[in-house]
Amino acid sequence: MNMIVLMGRLARSPDIRQISTQKGETKVARFPLVVKRNRTNKAFAVMITAYGSNADFVEKYLEQGTKITLSGELVISQIKDEQTGTASYFTEVIVDNMEFAEAKTKKEESDGFKPVGKRQIPFNIPEELEKEMPFR
Repeated sequence: MNMIVLMGRLARSPDIRQISTQKGETKVARFPLVVKRNRTNKAFAVMITAYGSNADFVEKYLEQGTKITLSGELVISQIKDEQTGTASYFTEVIVDNMEFAEAKTKKEESDGFKPVGKRQIPFNIPEELEKEMPFR
């Protein structure tokens, strides 16, 4: 099984492109994800590639600095330099699933709802019940 799970922040805004495949045109999003190493202050960057609906999600919601969690397939490709004959390796993750890893800032309304103030409740709560309510 080839599966990797990463959490990190986008190092820069995603690069979005359209490519031609056998099935037609599809959207591709690529971006570097900075991931902190366990138990250290060091970090590394991994190139992330998303296709189709995942690329649509990236284009619509992600920007530099956004913290996400993703799972996908780890792909290591060998690239050979024809002039020198040396080989180098390129590592990337092809996204299967991704989600936000932190809430939006307080200045942005995440779901469009605002908390109701005590005086805005459309009915009266008796004073003795008001004291017993743990969530008030």
